[in-house]
Amino acid sequence: MLLRMLLLLLPFLPLATLQGGVWDHITGYFKGGDRITPPTIRILIMHGVQGAHLQIRGRYSLYDPYTNSHISSRFAGKSRYVQALPDGLKWGESFPGLYQIKIQPDEESTLITINGRDYHGILYIYDIGGAISIVNEIPIEEYVSSILLNHRHENLEPETLAALAIVARTNAYFQAVNPKNTYWAVDAQKVGFQGNIPHLNSTDNASKMTLHMVMSRTGVYEGVATPFAAQFGRLLTGQSPKDMEVSKITLEEANAMAQRGDHAAQILAKAFPRSTIMLMEYSKSTTLR
Repeated sequence: MLLRMLLLLLPFLPLATLQGGVWDHITGYFKGGDRITPPTIRILIMHGVQGAHLQIRGRYSLYDPYTNSHISSRFAGKSRYVQALPDGLKWGESFPGLYQIKIQPDEESTLITINGRDYHGILYIYDIGGAISIVNEIPIEEYVSSILLNHRHENLEPETLAALAIVARTNAYFQAVNPKNTYWAVDAQKVGFQGNIPHLNSTDNASKMTLHMVMSRTGVYEGVATPFAAQFGRLLTGQSPKDMEVSKITLEEANAMAQRGDHAAQILAKAFPRSTIMLMEYSKSTTLR
């Protein structure tokens, strides 16, 4: 009976409360199968270009992503132009017969720079028809923090940002497990992903306060989260409304709710009335190794 009462109260509890022991108990009860790590998401950052200047600072390893076979490990940085040649890729040195390369950092501090823009995570370089396409793979939580930075100049309330974080994460989970193709899930230009840029306390707090929280079409009774393609205001651009569910209220209306004292769960209940907030649990932290 106590558990049922707690479940009924969930829509009325502030998200800050959901971080505590009550939420942990409920999600533990419905955890079901063991999840090891959160999913990552692959982002198309360049497509159909002749080449790009690629610099890596720190240790890294090269793999053939088609076979996942190890090519080599490098202990020093490298800065060269990467391009597609008739017989394979070239990045300073040539890789004959190799038309795709995976670059995996071997240290957390390893930083990748492409045409002057910084990135973290894994990089994939593909030769497609003699042109270069580049894909960046990062943990979803890093992706959410980056997407929230698109709203850094809008003076949004903390609870509005928390709601946006949950929407961005919900959509990212859906796109990551339902990618447009086998190479990437979202297009950086369409979603406003800008790579590794300085974060703000306000957006980082929103991500941390809602860590692993997603909207689901099922509820806590079913115990299975079903994230969906979701869009709040202009959080995700370049998509047709038929491809995803758009919020029932505008971002301005959501912010007005927050200013009146409503918390993120109440905002989302108004914006996506047929959804339930659920917390994904994982036994290990995310790693790109």
